[in-house]
Amino acid sequence: MDEQHSQAFAAYEPDLLRGRQIRLSAELAAEVAAVDRLVRAFNDAAPTSPHLESLARFLLRSEAVASSRIEGVVASARAIAHLELMLATKAGDEPRGHRGISDSAREVVNNVLALRRAVTALTDASSITVDDINGLQAALMVETEQGELSGSLRQVQNWVGGNAYGPHGAEFVPPVPEAVAPLMEDLAGFISEDHPLPLVQAALVHAQFETIHPYTDGNGRTGRALIHTVLARQGLAVGHVLPISMSLLAHAREYIAGLNAYRYEGDPNSPQAAAGVDAWIRVFLAATRDAVDEARRFTDELAQMRKSWDAKLAAYRESRSRRGQPRKGAAVVRLMEQLPGVPIVTARATQSLLGISFVAASSALDELAQAGIVQVKEVERGTRAFLATDILDLINGAERRLTYTKWEIPELDSVF
Repeated sequence: MDEQHSQAFAAYEPDLLRGRQIRLSAELAAEVAAVDRLVRAFNDAAPTSPHLESLARFLLRSEAVASSRIEGVVASARAIAHLELMLATKAGDEPRGHRGISDSAREVVNNVLALRRAVTALTDASSITVDDINGLQAALMVETEQGELSGSLRQVQNWVGGNAYGPHGAEFVPPVPEAVAPLMEDLAGFISEDHPLPLVQAALVHAQFETIHPYTDGNGRTGRALIHTVLARQGLAVGHVLPISMSLLAHAREYIAGLNAYRYEGDPNSPQAAAGVDAWIRVFLAATRDAVDEARRFTDELAQMRKSWDAKLAAYRESRSRRGQPRKGAAVVRLMEQLPGVPIVTARATQSLLGISFVAASSALDELAQAGIVQVKEVERGTRAFLATDILDLINGAERRLTYTKWEIPELDSVF
């Protein structure tokens, strides 16, 4: 750290990223290369469209839900899917459309939309600016209590932990407001750079952003979205996101310890600085490795679920003296392909999604409901929604699995 501000509290100002030499040990460099290969292997093995599109939407929702939960923003998968449906059909713009929808669900759906922006608009931009990052944070805050303060860098001191009256006794005090803008300019420039090690770049971007803590709210979710911006821009995760936040959520203790280790004191070229940065990168690599494993598991589970659905549909159709398998390209087949990414739909939404008539959409949904693949729920004024609960259950199962995985990161022992 170049300078420690001498105030009544110890505000930490990190070193700039651009131009800094990050020297990895041979062991850590080998681990970076191994995880990089895992990510690329998953990319190569990912299913083809339209299954990839559906898997991509499923993974993105899973990541957004977990990232929100890290911040204590929790909503049921059903409420999230319901609000997504309402917004997609414009019902969410009407006052009556918000009845029964919690503020938490709105924040999680905002996170879904912001994460989608992070891996589309920000990926395609020739370079990333601070305004781009401000826009990402603003998308998180739409229609929330903090919405009026969103989209601009903080002009006040903030802190993590402690109490609401001042930073004394806080677990961490970010840089003073005057230092935020230049640090963010440096961060945006670093994100825009081509980097030989995308995983290291993503790890540094996230830790630096969380250390700057540039906004009054939404820092964690914005910072985790930027992970995926980096990976997408560098071509390491294209067309989908990895559920890294899900792993970080399950290993919150190591996550916090890794970020704390990154905030070293002294010269950036010192052994202490190198050890701190290495410790954080190891945490990030462990989370990414878990995320790849989970994405593969999701892919396999969705494939098995599809086989189960095919069997249920065939049994239902045969019970009605019809051909067990619908013709290729039938609306009911195309709808099953889309359900992992859109687990709650109406006839109108299905009509738009598949580009078919309302009658054909209603017929396909009724057939899936009769086969036991989706459940029917009345949502607004007689409008029926069709819910694929099997899909929503997958995310909860993944969080439970990851909670019981163990990371071996010796560098963090001294932090605990």
